Amino acid sequence: MAKIVTVEVVLRGDIIENSVLNKFAEILRAQKYLSDFTSTIAVPPFLVATEKHYPSLAVLYATVELENLFHLKGLVDELAVEEKLEIISYKQL
Repeated sequence: MAKIVTVEVVLRGDIIENSVLNKFAEILRAQKYLSDFTSTIAVPPFLVATEKHYPSLAVLYATVELENLFHLKGLVDELAVEEKLEIISYKQL
């Protein structure tokens, strides 16, 4: 049985407006290895944030098999580029 590790990823950008978490879930669903995530999102006052394009902040806790850890990082990096997100931190817990 493969060892499961947890990774904390903090992202800033248009998380809610661009359905970033749904897109990340679809990317993980398409992978052939065991992985999942939970998330907490902090949004500035929503109406003001969408009007003035203030970014939201998401903290993802992803679980992945140790052997696929670097592949997961690549997926997060690709998503960040595609959605114009800033990766604040990425660390293995």
